[in-house]
Amino acid sequence: MLPVLLFLACALGALTLPAQAFEAPKMLKAGEEPLGHLLNKRERLYPSPALYDLDGDGFKDLVIGDLFGNLTVSKGGKEGFGAETLLTAADGKPLKFNNW
Repeated sequence: MLPVLLFLACALGALTLPAQAFEAPKMLKAGEEPLGHLLNKRERLYPSPALYDLDGDGFKDLVIGDLFGNLTVSKGGKEGFGAETLLTAADGKPLKFNNW
């Protein structure tokens, strides 16, 4: 009896939910460049973005890793995200991770 009641509750809930509406897709930019381009302008494969406040300024920064092991950051601010730059270690060398 319980499975039937759950099915009916789900079916009735689905009938009363309003249709979802989405805006048209928008190109995300980091500074003036389309997001997802490396500094050498090569297309990135499987970019994986994450938002995190890296510098503690109260604005989320956009960190992006990709299939090639590159890691970039676009600093967040009042006006949006800044230019995409390679994330570096304390010694100034770019962070790079093996994909596999």
